[in-house]
Amino acid sequence: MEGPALPIAQYRRALVQAVRERPFLIVTGETGSGKSTQLPKYLYEAGLAKHGAIGVTQPRRVATLSVARRVAEEMGCALGSVVGYQVRFDDCSSEDTAIKYMTDGCLLRQILADPLLNKYSIIILDEAHERSLSTDILFGLLKKLFIEKKPQGRKEAMKLVVMSATLEVDKLSEFFGHCSVLHIPGRNYPVKEIFCDLIGPRNTGSSAYVTEAIKVTLDIHLNEPKGDILVFLTGQIEIEKACDILFQKAENIDYRYEVQDSSVEGLLILPLYGSMSTDQQKRIFLPAPSGIRKCVVSTNIAATSLTIEGVRYVVDSGFVKQLNHNPRVGLDILEVVPISKSEATQRAGRAGRTSSGKSYRLYSREFWEQCMPDHTVPEIKRTSLTAVILTLKCLSVHDVIRFPYLDCPEERLILEALKQLYQCDAIDRRGHVTRLGEFLVQFPLPPNLTCAVIKAASLDCEDLLLPIAAMLSVENVFIRPGEPKKQKEAELRHQELSSQVGGCNDFATLLNIFEQCKSSKSPSAWCQKHWIHWRALKTAFSVETQLREIISKLKQLPDFPKEKFEGSRTEILRRCLCAGYFINVARRSVGRTFCTMDGHGSMVYIHPSSTLYNQETQLEWIIFHDVTVTSKIYVRTVCPIRYEWVKDLLPKLHKIDAYELSSVAREEVTEEEISKWQFREDLKRQYERATEDSAKKMERRNDEKSILDARARYLERKQQRTQGLSGSLKEMG
Repeated sequence: MEGPALPIAQYRRALVQAVRERPFLIVTGETGSGKSTQLPKYLYEAGLAKHGAIGVTQPRRVATLSVARRVAEEMGCALGSVVGYQVRFDDCSSEDTAIKYMTDGCLLRQILADPLLNKYSIIILDEAHERSLSTDILFGLLKKLFIEKKPQGRKEAMKLVVMSATLEVDKLSEFFGHCSVLHIPGRNYPVKEIFCDLIGPRNTGSSAYVTEAIKVTLDIHLNEPKGDILVFLTGQIEIEKACDILFQKAENIDYRYEVQDSSVEGLLILPLYGSMSTDQQKRIFLPAPSGIRKCVVSTNIAATSLTIEGVRYVVDSGFVKQLNHNPRVGLDILEVVPISKSEATQRAGRAGRTSSGKSYRLYSREFWEQCMPDHTVPEIKRTSLTAVILTLKCLSVHDVIRFPYLDCPEERLILEALKQLYQCDAIDRRGHVTRLGEFLVQFPLPPNLTCAVIKAASLDCEDLLLPIAAMLSVENVFIRPGEPKKQKEAELRHQELSSQVGGCNDFATLLNIFEQCKSSKSPSAWCQKHWIHWRALKTAFSVETQLREIISKLKQLPDFPKEKFEGSRTEILRRCLCAGYFINVARRSVGRTFCTMDGHGSMVYIHPSSTLYNQETQLEWIIFHDVTVTSKIYVRTVCPIRYEWVKDLLPKLHKIDAYELSSVAREEVTEEEISKWQFREDLKRQYERATEDSAKKMERRNDEKSILDARARYLERKQQRTQGLSGSLKEMG
C-alpha cells in the first residue's frame, strides 16, 4: 500500500503541527496505519530535520531493516543516503542520512558517546507497546535529560515522539508530564476467531502445538478460499522444521481433486525470524505468483512490527519464546511460554488487514482463561539488567534504584545486576564504574563474554576469543534437519568438527567452524557439506571484524591491561573463558548432574546438543554460556575447566553487600529492607557453611586413615556381637 492510501495520510497536517508545537507527543494507532513509514517522512518533508536527523527506534532488527528499506524505496533514494539504518554490527548510514532507523539498543549505545544526542532533532520511539528493555531505559533517560533538567550544549531543543499500536496511554502521558496524545484509527476488517481446542492447560510444557499448527495450516489450504496464511510459532528451529514438513506435504497434494478452491494451484512456504538475511526478508513482502497461496511461518515479529499484505488466515499456536530471569538459577533463560490475551488479539488482527479473515487459535477457551495473562510483562521486570545498569552507571546515573522507570523492576533484579558487575570487576565496592567497566561498555556483548575477550586481548590472544564471541552473537549455526536420514548425516558432520579439536569443548568447536569456513575456497559450499548455516557464518564474519576494530582501539590506550602466560592454545582459551564465565561455573554432583557454584546451588544437566553430552562422568568442573529449561535445567555451550583456575574467583560470588554497590546510602534504605536482605544473606552463608562442613566431613570420611579406622571399628563390633551370640547359645544349651 502506497503512502497516500494509508490511514495516517489524512492526519498529516495535524501530526506535523503537533510535533512543531510540542516537545513530547504520543501517537497511537493500529499496526498497518502507516505510523512507522510515513510520520518520519512527513516531518522530514516539513523541514523538521534541518537542525539534525530524525532518529526512529524499533525493538527488533528485522523490522528496522524492513521499514528503512520501504521508506528509502518510497522516497526514491539509495539505502544509506537520506534514509539509513543501524542495527547491532551493521551501520548503513552516512553524514547525509536525515531519517535513521535503528534498534533501541543502538540508540542507547549512542547516548554513551553523545549524551545530549546532538546529531538528532527528533527522536521517535516506535513499537513502544512491546516494552523492550532498551525502550524502557530510553523512556527514563530522555525524561531525565529533557524534562527534569534542561540540557545545556544543544543548539536546538529536541523533540520526542512515542508511537505504539496498543499502550497504557494515560500512564505514559503522565510519565512525560501529561503530554498530548494523537490517535490514528486503523482500517481493520472483521476477523472470525476460532478456538480449535487442540491445546489445553495441560499442554503448557509440550511442543505439540508445532504438529497441530502444521495440520491446521494444511486443512486451511485444502478447504478455504484463496488468501494467504500466517502461522505463528516460537523460533528458528521450530519454523524451519514446520516449513520442511509443509513443503513435503504440499508436494503430494493433487490440486485437481483435493483443493476446494480451484483457483488455488500451489503453496509457497516462507519462514520469518529475527536473524534472516535482508534478501530472505524481501520475499515475505512480495505477492505470490498468480494461483499460488503464500504461507508465512513466523515468530511474534509478524504480530505488530511488520505488516504482510494479503493475509486472510492466521494460525495462532498460543506460544512465544521469551527471555525470563529464573531466580532459582540466577540466570536469564529463554523459555517457551503462553502469549498474553493482548498478543493474541494482535495476532488475530493480522487476518483483517485487506479483507475479512479468520484466526485459528489452536488452544481452548479454558487455556485462554487459565494460562494466558491479560498483558505481557515488560522485559524490564523479567530479565537481567546487568548490561543496562552498566550503561546507566557510565552515564553517571549512580542511584540506579531510584532511576525514573516507567515500571520499576524488582529490586532483587537491580541488586543481582550490581553483584554481577562487581564480580566482573566492572564496578568497585562503592558501585563506581572501574576502568575495566569503561572498556566493557564499549562492546555490544554480555559483560561475561566481554571479560573473556579482554582477558584474551591482554595476552595478545584475541584471535582465539573474537571468533567465539562473534559465533555466540548470531543465531544457532548448526542445521538439524527433521528427516531422520539427513539428521544422522548432520550429526556425523557436527561430531567430526568437534572431534578435530578434542571433542570436549563447545567453545573450541565454534572457533574451529569459524576458522575452517573462513579459510575454505568456497565458504557457502563448506557450510552446505557440514550442515552449517552459511547465513549465520556470514554474519559472524562481519561481527568479528567489528569486534576486532573495537579491541584494536582499546589496545592502543596506555592503561589497557597487558599480561603474559605460557601455555598451549587450548589452555589459554579455557583460562580466558574462566575470566568471564566463572559466574557460570558448576561442579559435578551425582551421576550426570552438576551443581552451580553461584550461591543458588541449582542442579543442572548438560544439553544433548553439547559435545560433552554423555561424557559427564569424566568431568569435574565446567563453565557454560547459557541455560535452557524444559523438564530439566540444561546448560549449553560447555567447556571443562580445572578448579585451580577459578578457586581465587569463586569467593567473589558470595562476599558482597549489594546495597553498598547500589550507591544508596544505608540510612535511605528502610530497616525492614536491610533486615530482609541480611536475613537472606545469613541463610545463604549458613547453607554454604553447612555444605562446606558436609564436604569436609565427607572428605575426612573418605581418606585412607578414616577408612581403616572405620573398618577396625566395624570388625570390633562384629566380634563383640559374635561373642555375645555364642554366650547366649551356651546359656540356652
